[in-house]
Order: sequence, then C-alpha cells, then structure tokens
Amino acid sequence: MIEMGALLLPFLLLLFSVFEFGWYFFHEHTLQYATREGMRMALVGGVVNDENGDPLSREASIVKTIQENAAWAMDIDTDDISIFVVGDNYQNPEGWETAAPNVGNPADYLRVVVEYEHTFLTPLIGPILSDGGTINMRAQGTYRNELFDTSTEA
Repeated sequence: MIEMGALLLPFLLLLFSVFEFGWYFFHEHTLQYATREGMRMALVGGVVNDENGDPLSREASIVKTIQENAAWAMDIDTDDISIFVVGDNYQNPEGWETAAPNVGNPADYLRVVVEYEHTFLTPLIGPILSDGGTINMRAQGTYRNELFDTSTEA
C-alpha cells in the first residue's frame, strides 16, 4: 500500500501530462493547418460561397476557410483572425491587431495571423504550465498575392 501510494501520484502526473501535451499539440497543429489553408486559398484570389450560394468577399472567404478547417478541433473567433498588408521590410504595420481585414492588391505581400486561447483540460497540469490554466497560441504566415484577375471578385 505504501509503495502504491508513493508511486500513484507521479504515475498520474505523467499520464495526465502526456494527455495534456497531446491535446496542446493537436490544437497547435490544427491552428497551423487552418491558417495555411486560408492563406493557400487567399493567395490565388479565390472566394468561397456563403450558405445561400452567394460569393463572399475575399476577406470573409479567408476567415471562413480558416474557421471551417479548424472547426473540428476548435472554435476560432472572427476577431482572432488578422489579415493585413506588410511593407517591404516585412514588419507588421502599426495597429494591425485591431485593423479591419485587408487583403491588398495583386502582387502585395500579406500576413495572416490567427490566435487561439488554449485551455488545459485538467486542473493538475494547467496551473503548472500557465497562469490561470490557459495559454495563447498563434499561427501566422506571410504570402504574396498572385496576379489574379480582380474583375471576377464579388
């Protein structure tokens, strides 16, 4: 009984740690995948349709593509997706976090930043790894718009 009591806590800590890190990396991978898919659709100037079959704007199409590709694992709020034009120095412009989405013009360099607040499942591991049991995750990518035809946009 004493041996069981002495080994049970470290064993459970190890077991829950494996589960928590798997959950965290699953969310991290899903976030990166959804961001990449949104960028892939955006760089060619593509648009998707809404529920009624009407084409969305490019900004809304990027947001919808990211949200749909992440929906099976997480719920990403529209406010957590930033799309903006970067300058020649590839620096983020002032106020990019709160600016309205801007997909730019053909041949512009753009950046997509998607943020997500990951919540740990167990109260045992979360407070050890973060303050309050949550940790902020971010996936981003920079791409150059192709020379797509802007006359076909909605």
